[in-house]
Amino acid sequence: MMEIAERYYARIFPLSTGALILASLWGLRLSQHAVLALLVVGVIVFGLPHGALDPMVARKAFANHRSYSTASFYAVYLVLALSYCLLWLRLPALGLSVFLGIASIHFGSDWQHRGTALTRIAYGLTVVTLPSLTHPAEVASIYTVLGTPNAQALVDVSRVLAAIAVVVGLVGAILQFKQCKTDMLEFLAIVVAAILLGPLVFFTCYFSLLHSPRHLLETSAELGITTLRSICVKTLPIVAATVALCGVLYFVLPGASISGRILMTVFIGLASLTIPHMLLDSLASSPQGRIHIT
Repeated sequence: MMEIAERYYARIFPLSTGALILASLWGLRLSQHAVLALLVVGVIVFGLPHGALDPMVARKAFANHRSYSTASFYAVYLVLALSYCLLWLRLPALGLSVFLGIASIHFGSDWQHRGTALTRIAYGLTVVTLPSLTHPAEVASIYTVLGTPNAQALVDVSRVLAAIAVVVGLVGAILQFKQCKTDMLEFLAIVVAAILLGPLVFFTCYFSLLHSPRHLLETSAELGITTLRSICVKTLPIVAATVALCGVLYFVLPGASISGRILMTVFIGLASLTIPHMLLDSLASSPQGRIHIT
């Protein structure tokens, strides 16, 4: 089963987005509640598990380091996540802007084993900013719900970056087409989906069906996890704890709109977890981390 997942998962994103695009062109539209449900389920079922392996990554990379312990790992991880969450609630424009920047870098790592650094940055920027170019009003509305006081200014900057990123990404995909043909397919699927799908549906498809499975399978291979059942067993407790913490966040967030609070919970929660997740990735890939990765 694991071999099948590793062999065919890359096809799920273009096929799924293609099906949604055809449905959209046919005139089918998801309601706001359906879109939010798709987002929440996608993030929980497919998104959170790849970060739930972080404790195992830290243990393998730093278990022999004198300052490492399981308790210290969780403490630092939670403090970083909570600090960023409080930053966003205090300064939402800064919190969202920082998240968009680090998400561009992190999403670019989906192609870390091929192409140039510039191409990877362009890919990541395209994922994050292209919806601002193709659906500016919807993105501005989302940014406003997330607490940004001047959402339109952020959208305007994102539109400029998107235009540059798409051109650079397309050139990069063409130049490395012979080495990796799937990059072109994935990049075109991202561009077309960002044009024809709503921002939240596009993000859900990309995050849940390309980004998360790719990192989950790659990390599992590095950790020696060989079955999907083992992945589920090892990630379920962390995913459950994360969902519980997000439930707490939902009830402490301001605002009366249920849909708005769900949207804030998802994105502030993801942003808060992305900070320690990316930091761990960087440290585990450093010479100090590699010493303990076999």
